Amino acid sequence: MESAFNKKISAQLEFSAKNAYPGECCGILIGMRSKNGEIEITEARDLPNQIPDAKKNAHFLTDPLLLYQVEKELDERGLEILGVYHSHPDCKAILSKEDLENMVPGLLYVILSVTKDGIADIKCYRKNLV
Repeated sequence: MESAFNKKISAQLEFSAKNAYPGECCGILIGMRSKNGEIEITEARDLPNQIPDAKKNAHFLTDPLLLYQVEKELDERGLEILGVYHSHPDCKAILSKEDLENMVPGLLYVILSVTKDGIADIKCYRKNLV
């Protein structure tokens, strides 16, 4: 999965996580899937975190209407949402119970561990299709 990310996308994810700190950043990974199942991430798009400020360091929520609008736009361009990303401020880059419960099979889930000193770790997960 690492090969799906180029340096520009990785730098953008890191910038988003540092910029949102001490809150959580969140966004979507956009790109194409080849016929043999390989993916290419061509864009990372930040989404507004809809969680009230008091809880933004522990949760994220995106607007479903905004996601629908983005999906329509991407469909017209021959692209799709291939995954989501979010940061874990002052926590490890591991799936939380909430992350596990909300994972959509087949999508990539990138978690960035961020502290006041910067990015501590980045992990990518995917729930297999059943």
